[in-house]
Formats: sequence, C-alpha cells, structure tokens
Amino acid sequence: MDTAVIEELSKMLSDKKVVSAEELGRKAIRAILRTLKDKAADVNDGLIRDVVYSFIECPLSLKSLHFSEEVKIGDIKFYHLHTQKPEKEDFDEAYREYVISKSYLSKLEVMKDVTDRFFSEYDLENDGILRIYSNNRYRYGVFYSRIEDVYEDVDHHIETSISFDGEYVVVVPTEDRVHPFIKFFRNHSEKVRRADMKIWVVNTESKTIDPFVGYPKDFLLLKGFKNPKIASLISSLWRVEVEDLD
Repeated sequence: MDTAVIEELSKMLSDKKVVSAEELGRKAIRAILRTLKDKAADVNDGLIRDVVYSFIECPLSLKSLHFSEEVKIGDIKFYHLHTQKPEKEDFDEAYREYVISKSYLSKLEVMKDVTDRFFSEYDLENDGILRIYSNNRYRYGVFYSRIEDVYEDVDHHIETSISFDGEYVVVVPTEDRVHPFIKFFRNHSEKVRRADMKIWVVNTESKTIDPFVGYPKDFLLLKGFKNPKIASLISSLWRVEVEDLD
C-alpha cells in the first residue's frame, strides 16, 4: 500500500527539483486518494508520515524520488534532489507550494471539527484519511482538500464517489479569491453531480459550513449549514459562460 502511494506521489512530483515537508504532506494526502479511492478510509495520518519520510529521509520504494539535500532559508526547510542543481525559480515555486500547503494543513483539524459538529447526530465510523460518519440510514464519506486540488483530482474523486457505499463529500476551505470556485463550477459541476458527489465549503475562521455542489439526502442535516440555499443560488448564477476563466 505504501509503495503504490509513494509511486503515485513520485509521478506527481516528476517535474520538481525542490520541495518542503509541507508540500509533501499535502500531496501525499492527494496521492492516497488517487491510489486508494474509498479504501483511504482504512489508513490514517501514519501513512502520510511514512510517505514524507520516504521522500526526504530513506526511500521506501525503488521508484520513490529522494529529495536528500536540505537547504534552510529563514525558518523554512527545503529539500532538493541530489542529482540536480536547483535554480532560484525552483525555490520560488517551492515557496509558493509551501505557503499553500502550510495553510491547508493548518486548517485540517478545524475542518474536521466542523464536520464532527455537522454530523453530531451520527457515529464516527472511521477516522481515516477518508472520514466516515454513519447512522442506521445514511452514510457519509468525507475527504478534506482544496478546491484547486479537487480541480486537478476531479476524476479520482468521481471514481471514489461511484465506488463509495454511501454519499461522498469533499470538504474544502474558503479561499481569498472566488475565481477557483467559479472555474471549478463551470468546468466540472455537472459531472460531479452525475456522480452524486458533494463539495462543501468550510470557513475556518467562523467555523461554519455551506454547500457548494450538492445537498445531503438526509434533509435533517440542512439545518447545519450556515446558508443552506447557497448551492442553489450558485447553480442559478454561475451557469452563464464567462471568457478567460484561465
């Protein structure tokens, strides 16, 4: 299992010369979803730590990239491949990914707390990378990501939604810009709906959650949203085609 995830992450990082542990951690979570789909419920944070260890300490697979050389810039540790000399642009890109990843990782526990409260009438069936809430009638699998990462991984999420025994929900944090949400909605919302997949958004400052694409079949859960009508409003307003989304 570790090997398949490591190999997938190596593919994701194939054009990288410099990384941070934070970027590896965030992308390891994505690689777990890509590789295991709904079986991500069976693994926990220990796998993430093992994967990061493989990339910067001791490779656990012959196909694992190994960023063996450490460079500290200020308080941030970066790692680069021994076989390549990184340029300034490589460090600039690694820093950008570090900022994104640190922000996401710092919000994970808050997002989990918010969904725990949202599903407070449910049992926490499984506390894996895919977090499962269930009662005697409904079952929800919750995965935590970022909207731009979901955009890149959308086909993997759809496969997970189709294979999961229950309703599959991807929870993402709010962003400073609305553009990534508009871009995702215009390009992927229809096929996400067809797969019965949901995407909900957590404001980690106010600790509230709202629907972006899709509603729960358990209508009693609607009261847990701050603005339960927002997904319907988005659907009616954002269907107009706009040029230059990219």
